Amino acid sequence: MPSHPNVVIRRAALGDAEQLVVLRRALFAETSLMLWEPREFVATAADEGGFIQRLSERANCLLLIALAEGKAVGFLAAMGGERNRLRHSALLALGVLRACWSQGVASCMLGEAISWAPGAGIARLELTVHTANARAVALYQRHGFEVEGTRRRSLRVDGVYTDEYLMSLLTDI
Repeated sequence: MPSHPNVVIRRAALGDAEQLVVLRRALFAETSLMLWEPREFVATAADEGGFIQRLSERANCLLLIALAEGKAVGFLAAMGGERNRLRHSALLALGVLRACWSQGVASCMLGEAISWAPGAGIARLELTVHTANARAVALYQRHGFEVEGTRRRSLRVDGVYTDEYLMSLLTDI
């Protein structure tokens, strides 16, 4: 897989479970732009290994890890629908450590997911993003995602209701 010059991006393997748990804990602690609050995330390496295994067994799912000097700095999960009527669609979750923002890591992972989608039978990639997260909205738009609508008061962050955009990209399969 192509990658950022100083970062290796590849499919996550069972051996990455501990690093992914550490990464996700760090992500949830350093930004309120992710879904999980730091105290809510209690997954163990065994839990994460189960998640990796479940995604790797399904053709319409993808889990990428970004490594800088062997340390996990980002992840992208594409979770394809389990029901027949949703198998053509995948929900994306993306996170990159703040220290690696604006270095192309998220863009590389997103590009990998977009390239992977048609071969996996994915006709629709979708995600939600805080409306105030201009950096992420711009990233997704650069990759062809469009805002489909606003999910009003969809989250409550630090006691404040927050809107999200629902964004999607239709692929050619």
